[in-house]
Amino acid sequence: MSDSVPIRWISRYITQVANKYGMSFLDVAVEAGLPSEKKRIQIIEFLTYNQDVAIWGKVSDEEYVIPISFTLEAQLSFNNSYIGYIIG
Repeated sequence: MSDSVPIRWISRYITQVANKYGMSFLDVAVEAGLPSEKKRIQIIEFLTYNQDVAIWGKVSDEEYVIPISFTLEAQLSFNNSYIGYIIG
């Protein structure tokens, strides 16, 4: 695991969101569930890849591994942040 992921935080964060909103994590608005500060994870595997739909993968904070979906909006935002960076 990369040294750039110094803090194990995924379990604590998901538990806090569940306690605060009392519903399915998937039903929480993205903006409402964002951490108060940036946290690091490591992408450990891409499960799918298609530029026209969400990309699914697995991420880890060194202790836990969870599935993640990179929406089209997230992909565009990332690509726009790195001019000249091309996926594929």
